[in-house]
Amino acid sequence: MTSPEWFVSAINNAPEHHFVEVDGAKVHYSLWGDQLKPGLFFVHGYSANTNWWDFIAPHFLNDFCVVAVDLSGNGESDHRENYSQELYAKELKAICEDREWSSATFVAHSMGGSISLKATSFFPELFTRLILLDSIVVMPPDKARPMGKSMIRADFYYETLNSAIESFRLIPPQPCRNDYILEHIAKNSFKETNDGWLLKSDGKMMRTYQSSDLTDTLMSPGCPVYLVYGLMSQIFPAELVEYTKYVGNLPDERVVGIPGTMHHLFIDDPLRVVEELKKILGVV
Repeated sequence: MTSPEWFVSAINNAPEHHFVEVDGAKVHYSLWGDQLKPGLFFVHGYSANTNWWDFIAPHFLNDFCVVAVDLSGNGESDHRENYSQELYAKELKAICEDREWSSATFVAHSMGGSISLKATSFFPELFTRLILLDSIVVMPPDKARPMGKSMIRADFYYETLNSAIESFRLIPPQPCRNDYILEHIAKNSFKETNDGWLLKSDGKMMRTYQSSDLTDTLMSPGCPVYLVYGLMSQIFPAELVEYTKYVGNLPDERVVGIPGTMHHLFIDDPLRVVEELKKILGVV
């Protein structure tokens, strides 16, 4: 399949690869750009990895040094016996310390948003601002539901990388008109083992993952919070947008809906998402 020039240029801007150790696990992160520039920190969602940002991160290098984390249990990072928002907050902090950043702007998708918001309560000094991408961080009491069991999966091995790529699906499921992006993500989401090709992400993560209610945190965040969401998002209906704005007292200028996009909005319309992020960052 043919990829557009902008995409090829972006993914050819290869990052450096670094590791930090956090509570007994090696945590991988990717690094792009001039390390003397301000920090821009991308945090992926459930079962994702740093490669989801390969075609996004290079657009910001004129103004920022960019990192993207493989949260433990994902990508090139170690798996753990137990996972929690607190552990993930420590991983974000450890990477900032490794880069000698006193603070950074965080852009976090989906589950990465709740992890990052929780981290603001532990390490508020790290956050210049937090931009949530289609990330549910609070739910109305009558709609709150435990997360986890439906996201546990058994390990499945594929004989070839091609068959693994063909099996790859976004979570939650949605159509993808940019097949070249999905192929790039898919081919970087598996690892070869003695038994075949296996997803890098830990399918058992949600058996132990510990999270907490973030209502109070969103009401009094440690930094300015922004919300960018897909107007066609299958998990973020208008009433949830309004509830999030209400709890966080988010002014309209901090809330941006991207037309024609679903939950994985930066896959659906990456250049529009980049444009809106640059507006928020003041680097248009």
